[in-house]
Amino acid sequence: MNSMLVKEVMNKDPLIVGLETTLKVAISRMAETRSSCILVVTEQKPVGIVTERDVSILFAEVLAGKGELDRQIQEIMTPEPVCVTEHSLFKDALMLSRSRKLRHLPVLNDQDLLAGLVTQTNLVDAYAGLVDKQDELENSVEQLKLLSLEDPLLGIGNRRAMEVDLAFTEADAIRHHKTYAVALLDIDFFKGFNDTYGHQTGDDALRVVAQTIKQTVRTSDRVFRYGGEEILILMPEANMESAFKCADRARKAVEDLQIPHGGSPLQVLTLSGGVASEKEGVWMDLVEKADKALYRSKNNGRNCTTKD
Repeated sequence: MNSMLVKEVMNKDPLIVGLETTLKVAISRMAETRSSCILVVTEQKPVGIVTERDVSILFAEVLAGKGELDRQIQEIMTPEPVCVTEHSLFKDALMLSRSRKLRHLPVLNDQDLLAGLVTQTNLVDAYAGLVDKQDELENSVEQLKLLSLEDPLLGIGNRRAMEVDLAFTEADAIRHHKTYAVALLDIDFFKGFNDTYGHQTGDDALRVVAQTIKQTVRTSDRVFRYGGEEILILMPEANMESAFKCADRARKAVEDLQIPHGGSPLQVLTLSGGVASEKEGVWMDLVEKADKALYRSKNNGRNCTTKD
């Protein structure tokens, strides 16, 4: 399972149309082929996607007299769909599909041209088949652990999900020449908090902090447990200014909780943060830059956010 590639489970002949195809024609083709989505391509590159859900919304608009089927498909498609490559690991594509709630992933070849389509159903069915073939139950359990996306204590993404999401965000940024950002947030004097109030109270506080951060970010942002009491925010298509505002908003929201912390100079639980943003950046480098900015925040007195 660890070495299976996306190209082994993908549909090599997905339904495709051009940008100027009318909605009426596209929907008819979806119905004829019983396809759950249709890809919009230009010069063999996927530039958009329309799913069954999009069609349902469109029909509701038409019935309400607010839409027409003679429009071009580019008017309702989701542009620049998230893609994987033929050589992406099957388990990484499955995790990406689940973490971002994506049911359809276009597959690209080495030239960034459309090679196929993999659906969440393809991935889940393939996984189920592999588990059935496992000789030992212990191996299956370990595989399930690898595919777990959520930190059980904090209710946010775990380290494995973070690395997969960062890798695909990096690839998408390079492919479409986009900027993205990461922020690292760390609870100030958390060891002292645990020593003073006990580890159970520390776990409870950490959970509240994680959920508070999750509530402050955009719907397109993702929040992960980086390790210990460190939390990472991944912000697609965010420049430094917007990323800094997001991270500092999270820091302020945690300070406003007024969780007592007798071991802190501020007497309440606070965060220090570091932010990095780059166009077409390598995610490992970006995280390292955010970590260095976080270190400067701690040297500057904590309870602050610092840009790379």
